[in-house]
Amino acid sequence: MGIKTLIIFFHIFILAVLSSNNIILTSGAEIKKFSYDHCFHLCVAGEYGSNECFVDCAQKGFWHGNCANRTKKDPIRCCCYN
Repeated sequence: MGIKTLIIFFHIFILAVLSSNNIILTSGAEIKKFSYDHCFHLCVAGEYGSNECFVDCAQKGFWHGNCANRTKKDPIRCCCYN
């Protein structure tokens, strides 16, 4: 491996790390704005997930729905919001 190859891999690694941190920060910002006022059904992996939650929320008149929890200790529920 030459110096050029090592530098290219180093830059790719740095870009990957920087972009993954931005995704985490962005998703954290969304969580702060998220309302837990309309949380209904428990989300269970492989049975009831984000897609089912979204459909149920749309049927209830909401624009959005996603599986979420207030804290890591709370169960993950389907929460609807506009």
